[in-house]
Amino acid sequence: MTQTIPNPAPTPSAIPTATPPASPTKSGFQGIPTRISDLRDGPVPPLVVEPDQNKELICQSLGELGVKLAEIHRTAGEAYLSQGAYESALPHIEASATFAPDENEYQLQAGFIRYLVGNDAGAIESFNKALTIDPNNAEGWFNLGMVLFGQENFAEAENCFGRSLAIEAGDAQTWNNRGVCLWQMQKPAEARACFEQAIAIDPEDQDAAFNLQNLA
Repeated sequence: MTQTIPNPAPTPSAIPTATPPASPTKSGFQGIPTRISDLRDGPVPPLVVEPDQNKELICQSLGELGVKLAEIHRTAGEAYLSQGAYESALPHIEASATFAPDENEYQLQAGFIRYLVGNDAGAIESFNKALTIDPNNAEGWFNLGMVLFGQENFAEAENCFGRSLAIEAGDAQTWNNRGVCLWQMQKPAEARACFEQAIAIDPEDQDAAFNLQNLA
């Protein structure tokens, strides 16, 4: 969303033989018990895991499993988003970011949905994680700036838009939004330069044209 300057969800028969439940598929790892046999605070842990010599292979398998789970949850999140069910989509997108914490796209998507449902603090956390992964992500800086602007943190938002433009200088919307921040900070000359730059990039930018006209 581009910023503009404001106007100044008993059978009698024989007992049948019970069918035993199907055994779960074996993973190759030590099975997890289902019955508690020891107290948690005892001298011996309830479950003693036997050391495995193939740690590197196990870690690789877990990593691949995490990637697949992240993709499954992302697909579920997209399905809910297609129906406008943002609240239902959110836990799936967050799960994707959890299973694949180094995947920038999942962090950005989690921040976007958190912003849509009104969780500004969560959105800021997600965008900061994305920028930790990739400090040169222009979209991450832009999104962070949008959330901060909505909180009226104009100086911080302007800095974020500036960081985004340092990476991707040809985005008219970012120039416009930076100009609005500068206008809110009582810097009309700098704001004017931003609006003019936005129009120079996109002559059809109605928001920047409106802001420039109402800057006086």
